[in-house]
Amino acid sequence: ALGLLCVVTNCGEGMDFLAIGKNLNGLCQSGAWGCFDEFNRIDASVLSVISSQLKTIQQGLIGRVKRFVFEGTEIDLDSRVGVFITMNPGRSKKEKKPHTERIY
Repeated sequence: ALGLLCVVTNCGEGMDFLAIGKNLNGLCQSGAWGCFDEFNRIDASVLSVISSQLKTIQQGLIGRVKRFVFEGTEIDLDSRVGVFITMNPGRSKKEKKPHTERIY
């Protein structure tokens, strides 16, 4: 392939794990890349669920499986999938990153 689709999602306070999960589901099945822009704007309570979703995808990729269970549904896993995040560099130094952001 000469190129891969890259889907950019602008994150915000109202974004929940279901919305992110739908995006990740589509990325996994299509092999597209996804960029979650301003990831730091997602509510900290949602980040732990998202980290679990990402861990599930990571385990599937490491295991080189063609299908895996994601959010209770068996789906295809295209090994070309890529997930990237951006964060606002203007974050206040007094504002501490949640532990879930430091894992990846």
